Amino acid sequence: MNMNARLRSLRPYMTVFRLRALMETQYRAAALGGLVTQVFFGLVYIFLYTALYAGNSPEMLRDTITYVWLQQMFFRMMFSSDGELTNLIMSGGVAYMLVRPVDQHRFWVCRDVGGRLVGAMMRLIPMLAVQFILPRELRIGLPDGWLSLAQFGLSLLIGCVCLCELMSILDAINMKTLDKRGVSAILNLTMMTFSGNVIPLTLFPDGLQTLIRYQPFAQALDAPIRMYQSCAALPEWALTVAVQLVWIVILRWIGRSMWQRRLDNMTVQGG
Repeated sequence: MNMNARLRSLRPYMTVFRLRALMETQYRAAALGGLVTQVFFGLVYIFLYTALYAGNSPEMLRDTITYVWLQQMFFRMMFSSDGELTNLIMSGGVAYMLVRPVDQHRFWVCRDVGGRLVGAMMRLIPMLAVQFILPRELRIGLPDGWLSLAQFGLSLLIGCVCLCELMSILDAINMKTLDKRGVSAILNLTMMTFSGNVIPLTLFPDGLQTLIRYQPFAQALDAPIRMYQSCAALPEWALTVAVQLVWIVILRWIGRSMWQRRLDNMTVQGG
């Protein structure tokens, strides 16, 4: 396949990414509500950790504050719900989805990536502006140099894809059960715990750090945050990115396999 043909084959996925991103920009009121919520919870967490450390470890407190703010800034990327695919499954509109001459799994993953990234950016920019009106001791810390910021950005993009591949497995389950509320509740609770959203993963016991650092939920945001806070040497950076890519391959294989079985045995509900 020559280059032009390859680009044409990717056009539907690039288009759905762009359209979903543009659609996300329409939800300005939701973005404002999310901004207020994330700032509120960010401050609550910071006050709790400030009381916990009580001046005994100022360096650890600064790192924790930065970790909390980054988690809140990208909360929308971690916990996002499109609902379009669920509506199609429940209404029977999924039959029209199958008419599209595209790879359905890739199509919906690209759509999910576009929504999560733009939704996160719409909250990130105003939350950065909020930092300038906060007292200095409550602000996010600066990255560990420009290289660290670049490592963070690349790792964050890979982590977002990893997260979307994980969510595609949930969508495949929804095709089977027609109700993802139970599985979604369990997955969200697990993700909140093991992605560092409730407690930063760096605060887990040292004996669990190796295990907790390389599980799939940590790849979405914990791994990028570690790079933001400490510029990784090339071998360590390569290892972290390799772990993220390996999880993408594993989750993609599982997700595609489940999607293929569901599409091959699709029973359309509704009409």
